[in-house]
Formats: sequence, C-alpha cells, structure tokens
Amino acid sequence: MLYEALAQPTIFIVLAMGGFLSGFLFDLKSILSYCFKNNKIITQILLFFCTLFMFFVYFYLNLRINYGEFRVFPIFSFGLSFCIQRFLMNNFVANPIIKWYNKYKEKRRERQKKLVEKL
Repeated sequence: MLYEALAQPTIFIVLAMGGFLSGFLFDLKSILSYCFKNNKIITQILLFFCTLFMFFVYFYLNLRINYGEFRVFPIFSFGLSFCIQRFLMNNFVANPIIKWYNKYKEKRRERQKKLVEKL
C-alpha cells in the first residue's frame, strides 16, 4: 500500500507527459490537414488515427506505470495536460505564427505588385 502512495507523483508526471505528447500529435494533425488543403476526408482519417493513438498512449502508459489500475487522477492528469498543451500552443505559438505568416504573405504580394508595375 505504501508503494502505491509513493508512486503517485511519478504516475502523475508520466501520464501528464503522455498528454503533452498527444497534444503535439493533434498539432501535427492540424498541420497535415492544412497541407492537404483541409480536405474533409483526409482530415477525418487523420483525426481517427490521432484519437486512436492518443488512447493507445494513455492505455499503454497506464498499464506500464500504474499497472493497469484505473483511477480518477491518471485520467485527470492526462486530460489536463492535453488541454493545457492545446491551449498554450493555440494561444501563444500558433496564433502569432499565423499572424506573422499572413503579414509576410501580404507584403510579398505588395512587392510582386510593385515589381509588375515597374515592368
């Protein structure tokens, strides 16, 4: 009984890292979906495999670290870290990159217009 109580912080950290890994996988899905021009069929296929992989990661880590015991806190740590990663990546990384890319694209169009006007 004491071993299980002492291992809980380790279980929490490992499952939280698994949640972060799953969050990055969903970011990769978003990038691939954008590369395929947001094709609905490919997006659904990618979503299916990402979700399947996320469940596989959770169950594998739970079996490996927590010896297959299902409790509330491992599910909570995995889900919370997944949500935190998605929130942080969307608000503090993806949005500034998208804004920067749109400005870059707009300036590039302006330069091309000026070049065409000169000719």
